[in-house]
Amino acid sequence: MSTNEFSEFNLKKYSQQLDIEMNEILNYSEKSMDIGCPEGLLGNFITDLTLISTIKNTDDNSLYFCVLNNGGLRTSLPKGEVTRRKIYEIMPFDNEIVIIDLTEEQIQDLFIYIKSRSLMKESRKAGVPVSGLRMDINGTQISRVFIGIKEYNKENKYKMITTDYLANGGDNMDFLKGSTNITHTGILLRDAIINYIVTLNDQNIKISAELDGRINHAE
Repeated sequence: MSTNEFSEFNLKKYSQQLDIEMNEILNYSEKSMDIGCPEGLLGNFITDLTLISTIKNTDDNSLYFCVLNNGGLRTSLPKGEVTRRKIYEIMPFDNEIVIIDLTEEQIQDLFIYIKSRSLMKESRKAGVPVSGLRMDINGTQISRVFIGIKEYNKENKYKMITTDYLANGGDNMDFLKGSTNITHTGILLRDAIINYIVTLNDQNIKISAELDGRINHAE
């Protein structure tokens, strides 16, 4: 076998093995999920699992919430079989989960950002996926915000779970640029999604999510 033939053989073998891995069925979804505005099933599911998975690896009692972006979720999750390939299609980027200790100014800017995206129409970037945070918007005004089960209090310290992309100001989150107190988890968001749904499958639990009014907009 020549060098070229050997290389082609190895490449074909690698490609076949990769196909086997990517087509592996990780779990089953009870419903089709997509992004939405002011909330969507896919965003709710992924922010919830990100919040749960990240808090599990921490030792403090800080007030955590999670914020991601619809633009980073590149396709929908189908009802039925969910393969590893599908998770890579939803989250093709190597975005790392990070934790930011937010300043009061950053939190206020974040609230305004969530409100403005929640009022957008007919855009894939409309809406902001959140978990651990609830916001009521009346018309164009924010009426109440809850973090966890308690109403937001500017005297408290809050930590936001997000991605390094957003922490660096991605998707117009310029108010996060220059954050000095960032904890890098070393965990890719894609890996967290895969590990979570595999764990559910090991417990004979199918993938599901609900719309629960976490971002509630009243005209």
